[in-house]
Amino acid sequence: MNKTMRNALCGAGALLYLLWGAPGTPRAQNTVQSATTPAAAPQGARRLTLSEAVAMALRNNRDVLMAQITVSRTEAEYKESRAPFRPEVFLGSGLAATKGFPLSIEGSAPSIFTVSTSQALFNPNLKNLEKMAGQMRFSAERSLEEKQDDIVAQTVLTYLDLDKSRRSLEYVRGRAATLVETEQIVEERVQAGLEPPLGGTRAKLNTARSRSQTVALENQIAMLEFTLRDLTGIPQSETILIEPAEVPAPSREETVEQLVGRALENNQGIKALEEEIRAKEFLVKSEEALRWPRINLVGQYGLFSNINNYSDYFKKFSRNNAVFGISILVPVYAHDRFSARMLKVQAELAAVHYRWSNARAAVSMQVRRMVGEMQQQSAAQEVARLELELARRSLDVVLAQYQDGRINRLAVEQARIEEDERWVDFFQAGYLEEKARLEMLRISGEVRSVFR
Repeated sequence: MNKTMRNALCGAGALLYLLWGAPGTPRAQNTVQSATTPAAAPQGARRLTLSEAVAMALRNNRDVLMAQITVSRTEAEYKESRAPFRPEVFLGSGLAATKGFPLSIEGSAPSIFTVSTSQALFNPNLKNLEKMAGQMRFSAERSLEEKQDDIVAQTVLTYLDLDKSRRSLEYVRGRAATLVETEQIVEERVQAGLEPPLGGTRAKLNTARSRSQTVALENQIAMLEFTLRDLTGIPQSETILIEPAEVPAPSREETVEQLVGRALENNQGIKALEEEIRAKEFLVKSEEALRWPRINLVGQYGLFSNINNYSDYFKKFSRNNAVFGISILVPVYAHDRFSARMLKVQAELAAVHYRWSNARAAVSMQVRRMVGEMQQQSAAQEVARLELELARRSLDVVLAQYQDGRINRLAVEQARIEEDERWVDFFQAGYLEEKARLEMLRISGEVRSVFR
């Protein structure tokens, strides 16, 4: 009886504050979490806040680092596309022994050394390719931001799930211990002829189920810890202690259409596709520009040697030779190749347009689904809160009846089991509501600004 009374009264203070101490507070779960947070960390454990976890994930996560490499690659491709419009100078040599007429080496006369330069002056094809590379760089940056949003959402969700699971484990273990005591009481009553043998079997089954649920939850916690360490780059050998956290409620009331509009405007995946569309449009223009003339600035200097028989075949030999001017190339006929390339790039542009349209439709549908999900989970959490309140009040009644000797200990243990189950349901309902809020923040592109 003393143990039963002590365990029942331990959670009474937290529940009283939860139910009546903060009227009008939408997030009652925070009070529960604060009341059950361990006071001291085990020696050698690492205490990790949610903001620290998010910052470490953005800094160390492999997927984010890979996206950053993609941005660096597109930046290099953009610089490479600009190179033809910048002067390029090459040094070389065509030194060779000549027998007979001095033949050319790679298009140049044999020489001790050569200096050549080239620069595009007018080339619409290359200019549009440069613009396309610039847009692809912007697209890669948007994709990086989208990946960062995904990693932040995954980190926050894992953090909240781990917090909920650890708190639930306390009550799952308490329920398991209570079921063991219940099984012993039922066995005693069966031996005394107060319960049928079937009651003892049912009690053993409930105990076995509880052990299975405890093992499953412990394994889930182990996997969540592994995932959180992997996301943040923390060594797997370190023990992590986390603190109560929450996903903030929406700060303003908006209609579904307003939420959809804001998500379509801020979603990084859609922005990345818009940049890709612009890039493909420049690619189409680049192919169209193949019909235009191309003008290049060219120059070359060569230091010749008479060992190449120049004086035998030319009226005048000069050691120093140079040429400087412009090269003009005018396309005359390449219809088949031009038509095929145009069909290809136009198909690529149409494909990106369809992907962009599908992405917008998917975001719109997700926002509408999340609005309904948040409403449903908010109502479900209120139900879970009231069920917990009912279980607590019922336990108080049962304890009072037990003290008066009107019921036996078995009824008390069953009431305690019911209370522990309602605590677990309450944690789960709060987690599901915050999960829906988090998904809405991710879709609307606001998750990093909220948790950084």
